[in-house]
Amino acid sequence: MPRGLTGSRARRGLSLVEIMVVIALLLVMFAVLVPSVRAVFGLEHRKAALRMTMLFQQLHDEAILRNVTFRVAFNLDANSFHVDVGQGSAVIFSDPEEKAKYEEDLERRLKLMDERELAEYRSNQQPFEKLGAQFQTEFELPDGLEFGGVYTPQYGHLVRKGEKREDEEGPQIVYTYIFPSGIAEHTVVWLTERGGKDGWTVEVEPASGNVRMSGELIDWDDTQEWIPTEGPALP
Repeated sequence: MPRGLTGSRARRGLSLVEIMVVIALLLVMFAVLVPSVRAVFGLEHRKAALRMTMLFQQLHDEAILRNVTFRVAFNLDANSFHVDVGQGSAVIFSDPEEKAKYEEDLERRLKLMDERELAEYRSNQQPFEKLGAQFQTEFELPDGLEFGGVYTPQYGHLVRKGEKREDEEGPQIVYTYIFPSGIAEHTVVWLTERGGKDGWTVEVEPASGNVRMSGELIDWDDTQEWIPTEGPALP
C-alpha cells in the first residue's frame, strides 16, 4: 500500500477523534451550564414576585397618604400589569352574583335617564387614569414567567388565561383595588414558570392590606384557612 495513502487515512482518523473529544467537552459544558442558566432565570422570577409584593405594599401606603384608590389591572394575555389611580371611592363586590346584579340595575337605571341626567351621571364618574411620571405604572413579567391566575372575590375563583366570556372583547384583564382607608381586596396572584407546576403566590390580605409572598402555588381558598369558622365560646 502506498505510504502517502496510509498517512492520509491516519490523519483522517485523528481528526475524527478530535471532533469526538470536542463534542464530549461541549456536552460536559452544557450539563454544567444548564443548571446555572436555570438558576439565573429562577432568581429573575423570584425577583419579579418580590417586586410585585413590594409594589402592593407601596400602593397600600400611597393610597392612605394621597386619599386615592389604586386599581391594578392584570393583562393575562400579555403577561403584564399596570396601575391606575382614581377617586377615593370605588365600587367593588363580594361575589360575582352581586357584581352581575349591580350591572343589571345600573343598565336599567341608565335606560330610564334622559339626556341631561345621563350627561350629569357621566360627568360625576371620575375614570381611573395613569399615574404621573414620578411613579412607575407599567410592568412586564420576565421571560419564562406568566400569570397562572388571579383571584379576587368579585370573580369568585382563580381566573386563568383564556377564561373570557363570548361577549368580551380585547385583552383579558382582571382588576383588584386598594382604598384610601388602607383596606384592599383579598387578592391572590399566581406567578408560574413554564409548565405551570412551579411558581410563587402573592397574596394581599383583605382589610389589613398586608402582602405575603410564598415560594409555592397556594390555592386561593387555602389562603383563608386561618380565618375561624366559629366565634370563641362565651361563658
